[in-house]
Amino acid sequence: MTDKFDWDNAVNEWQNHEPDMPALKKNMLWQSWRMKLVLALDIIGLLVLFPFAYFIFLSDEAMSIKVWFSLVCIIAAVGVYFDFYLRKDLWELPSTTKGVFRHLIKRAEAGIKIARFSIVYLSLFLLFLVGWGLYLVFFETERLAKAGSLTSLIIGSTVIVISIAVSIWYKKRKEVQLESARKDYEAFIQPDID
Repeated sequence: MTDKFDWDNAVNEWQNHEPDMPALKKNMLWQSWRMKLVLALDIIGLLVLFPFAYFIFLSDEAMSIKVWFSLVCIIAAVGVYFDFYLRKDLWELPSTTKGVFRHLIKRAEAGIKIARFSIVYLSLFLLFLVGWGLYLVFFETERLAKAGSLTSLIIGSTVIVISIAVSIWYKKRKEVQLESARKDYEAFIQPDID
């Protein structure tokens, strides 16, 4: 017959198995710093945008410029809010190995949500930019004829389209990371009975 399986040894090996925790923690710390930097840049961008919009409103700029900056301010504020909201469960770093694996899964899921939001958000922003450009073409052709106006619209639209493409790439990358994190978590919680 076969040798009797040593359950005590298997349980001991399973409970004492430690993944490469220093590498996981280093990765998580880097992601935490990156997340904080992105949120800080969001806030700085908002703090710069609102005074700029205020001075636009006090100037003798055309009403279309004032409406455009109103929309930009609203879209930017909504974007910053959702950036914080989608990252709300990711602030605290876990202290256990199991918690680290769960946290990696939550981060990947949050990354997918952020990418989806970014695609919709940037598409909406592009729609407003194109709409404003069309308004200028039909109703304020003299403003569009000024040096740099058309170039600004083209560059802005190009940057937004590139940002949408990056968001799509980021979403796919996070989906791969989510699958990998789930497999790592399952491998960690499953006993190794071989």
